[in-house]
Amino acid sequence: MSTLAEWLVYQVPWWLLALLGLVGTLAAGWFLGLRAALAAGLAALVFIAGRRGAQQGWTDREAKGERDAQRAIDAARDARAGAERRDRDAGRLRDDDGWRRD
Repeated sequence: MSTLAEWLVYQVPWWLLALLGLVGTLAAGWFLGLRAALAAGLAALVFIAGRRGAQQGWTDREAKGERDAQRAIDAARDARAGAERRDRDAGRLRDDDGWRRD
């Protein structure tokens, strides 16, 4: 996808695209007639629905990433607290166990 297309999909708010679609539909109706206005309106509706879905999907994906990261941070914090309670030495969590993790 080109940079301009990505910018249109993810950065331009859907309501602004809807406004531009409405203006285009009205212009098609004024200059080309009712059938052209209906076709332009339908095309704009399909385009805007696709962009809105893409934007919502991106937002949901970012939120899921943040939730997963917070879950990992909480698990690490709980493991460190458990090691501190058990061994009185939370630094042991960083000890090398000899297993290579490349």
